[in-house]
Amino acid sequence: MLALSAALFVGYVGLVIGSVALRGLLAHPLLPRWLRTSVFWAAPLTLLVWAYIMVADDPVLFPDTAPCPRVPYQEGVLGAGEVTGVSTPFPPRAYCAWEDGTVYELAPGAEFLFWVFFALTVVPLAAGLWHALRDPRSLLRA
Repeated sequence: MLALSAALFVGYVGLVIGSVALRGLLAHPLLPRWLRTSVFWAAPLTLLVWAYIMVADDPVLFPDTAPCPRVPYQEGVLGAGEVTGVSTPFPPRAYCAWEDGTVYELAPGAEFLFWVFFALTVVPLAAGLWHALRDPRSLLRA
């Protein structure tokens, strides 16, 4: 119960800080309009790429063509022994890991895209939060 209330509190604080950062970003007078509005397309793309990475190792839909084959195609080509698919939520990473320590990345291009979109979301929001903290009167409507 304590963990749930702590998670709700952290979520609420994150929501408040995010809304202040978004208002500060939209009220920032020096940033061009395309940069101020980039958060609105970069954040959904970040979530979409993150979801793609998280399901990259799942063999649920087509078990015969799973990205991490249970039976090696040829002995010694990729790895030896039992293979497992692993996904880590943050930083997002999906890979196949064999018993002998061999690791095969499943979505390296998607990982790069995640970090690009993540930066395109976080950096403008940080600038907006900085602007809101430096000049809180600019957030007031006239």
